[in-house]
Amino acid sequence: QALRHVADEYLRLGIFDRAHDYLQQALTLDPRDGATYDALARRWRDGGFFDAALADAQRALYFAPNSASAHNTLGTVFQALGRRTQAREQYARALELDPTAAYALNNLCYGWILDREPGKAVTACEAALKLNPALAAARNNLGLAYAARGNLDASRVAFERVGDRATALYNIGIVHMARREYSDAVTAFAAAQQARPLFRMATTRAEQAGKLALAGDD
Repeated sequence: QALRHVADEYLRLGIFDRAHDYLQQALTLDPRDGATYDALARRWRDGGFFDAALADAQRALYFAPNSASAHNTLGTVFQALGRRTQAREQYARALELDPTAAYALNNLCYGWILDREPGKAVTACEAALKLNPALAAARNNLGLAYAARGNLDASRVAFERVGDRATALYNIGIVHMARREYSDAVTAFAAAQQARPLFRMATTRAEQAGKLALAGDD
């Protein structure tokens, strides 16, 4: 368990090779530990190695079939592979095992966004936030769901409630880009860069949106 905790911190920081080393050490202590295979699956998934992630996610469920976390992880791998129906089944199973699993509801919300079902996405994200009001990912996904439904005012409010003004403005710019409203996107990205002067991605997006606006693609 201690080795997994260290690995989780390396995963959080995006240092995948070190996380992998600690997880392999954990497996030498207990080769049948479902939680370690779950963590390995997340490591492969976050590194973009989805086939390896799928194998370890399935091993995690073999050794821990009643783990809500393992079902959720398998769902995220299915989602990354474009198998969204199977992903929803795994999120549903995670919620059966743990009705308080806000993370599974958030992933379900994002899956509905990908499937262009913004109404269902809003319902799932709102349910996630009732369980965990501090879940920033669900707040951001709720903003995307509102935008997909055409409610930009609600989208803006959801983004701003995350608490980071620069990120909220950046997300609003992304929404405008998706709607091909490039002039509005420039304004949002520029405001994000002013709110956080070293926000390089906002500067890059502002330049991209500016070129599209000048090309008359609004």
